[in-house]
Amino acid sequence: MQEMLKVNGLKMYFGGLKAIDGLDLDVHEKETLGIIGPNGAGKTTLFNVVCGVHKPTEGKILLNGKEIQGKEPFEIAGKGVARTFQISKPLKDISILDNVVAALGINEYTGFKSLFRKSHNKETVEKAIEILKRTGLIEFKDKKAGEVSLGYLRRLEIARALAINPLLIMLDEPCAGLSNFAINEVIELIMQLKSEGKTIVLIEHNLPISMKVCDRIVVLNFGQKIAEGLPKEIQNNPQVIEAYLGEDDDIA
Repeated sequence: MQEMLKVNGLKMYFGGLKAIDGLDLDVHEKETLGIIGPNGAGKTTLFNVVCGVHKPTEGKILLNGKEIQGKEPFEIAGKGVARTFQISKPLKDISILDNVVAALGINEYTGFKSLFRKSHNKETVEKAIEILKRTGLIEFKDKKAGEVSLGYLRRLEIARALAINPLLIMLDEPCAGLSNFAINEVIELIMQLKSEGKTIVLIEHNLPISMKVCDRIVVLNFGQKIAEGLPKEIQNNPQVIEAYLGEDDDIA
């Protein structure tokens, strides 16, 4: 299977803190890779480095064989890497539809003056509506983003990620803080994206969710990879069980 993303010898130090310490991992095309580990394991830091929020201390990150480490976030997004956040950050005072239209604007806003031009051309709106249908948000298209529940905001995050037509979708704990019903809806959406052949990297603190949706799982602890394998292999790995001791999550 072809590699889409390759991380080689990645290190991210904040002063004396080794948030990521010599990490190697691969993401294959059309797979869903889970990144799990206890709090402070380096999961979100990994996303931030891959997406350009932090410049790595050392190491290489390759997207389809081309190095992207050290590039700006907008450059990496432009190459097809989309990510969501643990804390949803919508444009709260505009509609769900306009949030997606704004995300589609990555290909429309070519300069400062273009910020003042209406982006509601027919083609852009049609694209946004199609994305809302795919993510189950079409009935809320006219509601302001600040008026809908957290579960819908998490789906909006995914909708905005889809707006850049990504090669790689990076989901940072999309189920955190949700009710069981909302979790199931988000899982259903992720499974739908899998069926469409999307390549996904999923951070998920809750191991049963990762078991359900991921093809393969990498386990981090203190910035290092301590295990990698199929979900069933990870579930029974003694190092993984030890890493989760004292955590609230049920790893069974």
